[in-house]
Amino acid sequence: MHRIDLLSFLLVIFVASLVPTAIAYADNLPAGVLPTPGESEISVSPDSLTYAPGDTIQIKIEAKRAGFLYLYDIDPTGAITLLYPNLYQPNAQVAASVINLPGKGYRFIVGGPEGIETVVAILAQAPIDQLSPSSKEAFRPLDMKPQALVRELSTALPPATWTSAWAQFTVYQPKGIVHIESQPAGARIRINGEDRGLAPKDLLLPAGKAEIRLSKSGYEPLSETVMVHDQDMIDIDARLQEAMPYRENYGISLPTFIGIDAGADSIGMEVGIARAFGIATAIRFTGDAAPAPGETYNLGPELNLDLRLHLALTERVSLLLGGGIGLQNRTLAPVVTEGFTPRKITIEPDVETELSPSIVLGLEINIGHASILAGYHLPRGFLLGIEIGI
Repeated sequence: MHRIDLLSFLLVIFVASLVPTAIAYADNLPAGVLPTPGESEISVSPDSLTYAPGDTIQIKIEAKRAGFLYLYDIDPTGAITLLYPNLYQPNAQVAASVINLPGKGYRFIVGGPEGIETVVAILAQAPIDQLSPSSKEAFRPLDMKPQALVRELSTALPPATWTSAWAQFTVYQPKGIVHIESQPAGARIRINGEDRGLAPKDLLLPAGKAEIRLSKSGYEPLSETVMVHDQDMIDIDARLQEAMPYRENYGISLPTFIGIDAGADSIGMEVGIARAFGIATAIRFTGDAAPAPGETYNLGPELNLDLRLHLALTERVSLLLGGGIGLQNRTLAPVVTEGFTPRKITIEPDVETELSPSIVLGLEINIGHASILAGYHLPRGFLLGIEIGI
């Protein structure tokens, strides 16, 4: 059931307002754009006209002659960031060709806020000192207003030595309104695990799957999953059932145990039942502290997941057998390896997860309510651990 209220009306007005804004900008030169003298020898085009925050963006630049290429972004608030050259590709010199950005080893991610965003490309015959990349950040923020940047570049660039182009796209987060009521009123609302207040309430939610949970003391919790589409207006009228009185479970329960183990460069934990079957996880500290520029390296620790069998050999001795997988993230080190602070459009390295088999073999000695473990794990090495029944 759908409903239209004041909040819904305002949402529709806001979404509709973005399109006329883009048309108005297309007819007038946006702030921060340095108009090219004569016919432009460069073009710039993003791969879409609309992006949601979190989307990746690719930008194609066609340069009709060789020179020094610079590309900067102006977000809806007027903040300027230099996208090219950057920490991963610090050399601005290009040949007459088609340049596709981002380059190898990183991505452009669209951020907020919502509105019209502008990208500006300049191709000059000589390097532009005002647009040199940072050695400490993935891409350099230009701490000035768009109008001030245009004035500075107009003064610094000699006539007939440069050409420019610009393009625009819309940043918009698809969203819908969900109206939630509960019977009785006052149920606590959680959306995707986040507390959003008490019913009844109108919530503005991003498009996508929303897991809604309602709870109130004395009533059974109620959960529902809805799919929110852009500009949806959805009504949820939840009727909570009184909680049933607690009844003790007299069924048969299996004993459980928990264990910890450690290797030379790892630590792990196991949870199991009946001292016969367990699920184990471990972290092996494999991260590289100082990767060589341009080479792949381990990003963070390796995660191991194992299934284990505890086979009794005698009353006190058991054989441990198990196996599973190891997961290790690897990525490409940038040309310049110093830290950086992301901004509206971030540059992120591509991360690949490598899978490897893991095997464990060992012996356990039962000492009452606990067991001592010694064994070998591939790839963790020799292990020592203890397991305690709970």
